[in-house]
Amino acid sequence: MNERSKEPLPAKDCGSTIARLNPGLNAFVTLAANAAGAGMPIGIKANIAVAGLPHHAGIAAYRNIIAARDAACVARLRTAGAIILGLLNMDEAAFGGTTDNPHFGRTINPRRAGFTAGGSSGGAGAAAASGMCVAALGTDTLGSVRIPASYCGVIGHVPAPGLIPVDGVIPLVPQWDRVGILARDVDTIETVLAQMTAEHVPRNIPMPGPIGVLDIAGLDIAPAVAAALARTAEAAARAGLRVEPFAWPGHDYQAIRHAALLLLELEASRIHAAALASNPEGFSPHLRQLLAWAAAQPAQRRETAHARLAATRAAFLRAIVPYQAVLMPTTPQPAFAFGPPPPKNQADFTMLANIAGLAATAFPAGLDDDGLPVSVQAIAASDAVCLALARRVTCCP
Repeated sequence: MNERSKEPLPAKDCGSTIARLNPGLNAFVTLAANAAGAGMPIGIKANIAVAGLPHHAGIAAYRNIIAARDAACVARLRTAGAIILGLLNMDEAAFGGTTDNPHFGRTINPRRAGFTAGGSSGGAGAAAASGMCVAALGTDTLGSVRIPASYCGVIGHVPAPGLIPVDGVIPLVPQWDRVGILARDVDTIETVLAQMTAEHVPRNIPMPGPIGVLDIAGLDIAPAVAAALARTAEAAARAGLRVEPFAWPGHDYQAIRHAALLLLELEASRIHAAALASNPEGFSPHLRQLLAWAAAQPAQRRETAHARLAATRAAFLRAIVPYQAVLMPTTPQPAFAFGPPPPKNQADFTMLANIAGLAATAFPAGLDDDGLPVSVQAIAASDAVCLALARRVTCCP
């Protein structure tokens, strides 16, 4: 058992904060009736089962399904003394990057009224950033924990595959899906992580490096994000880490993204086929259209997408071999206003950890000129390395 699992989860009363802020933010869509006690208050994304509460993944067709038992990760938190506050808003079927849900409403970024909190775990990002919970559980398929962490200015950690069980999670792409944690500091992430895994995740491990920093020349990245990555690299060097450039040339982020989205749509159409057939009105027209389009794609297109993703995984894993970890932007831009179409490249950097089967930690790296958070992520094979690197560079002045 993880030696840190013996540490008690710290208590805090978040009830008054939820009552004051949630009406304006819409982070929680369901509150637990018995959410009180002397334990750490934690919010749960609505695709993760919480016994006695709806288990709908943001899909109206599943609105009346009540979870009979906790997901494995939630059960472990309860055993450790956590207070489960309720269910957090999300994109429909965990498929999206804005948490503008047609059935459960949009979640507002606590950093800026009228702006997205990101997705698909936008409720988790908003709840953690606003203090409505001490930590939140989300799920991450191509960046759905780290994108909200980036836009809301909190830590978002996605563990290596298999570290946190996904039993009781309504899936999107089973081979990529992971339960992740959002909180305002690395200590809280580590404490919550310790309760959900039987494996030991060491803390503050040695960092002999080298630490790779992505070469972003020619990429479509906001100037504030580019500056944040440079500041983070400088902070790592000041902390005594060995920092080197990390080049991954010749790879087409847009083509990788298109292949990944096709796989998402194919898997979602398979997973929800029965509900789509029996209750099509329980899915938004937009989602029905996406899933129908994917299901109609010829076999050759599917095979091409799978081949590109396999090649991407192999190439990225080869590229990072010389490095203990790599640093790159979390999102190419800060949060944006609802209304215009969202940027298509939101997950271009976050998707690499999921495709390659690596751990990743997104952490705040300053503000842009408008006062919106910008974020950098550490990617490595080891959770301990990602968290140690995030701690060292965010603690540097």
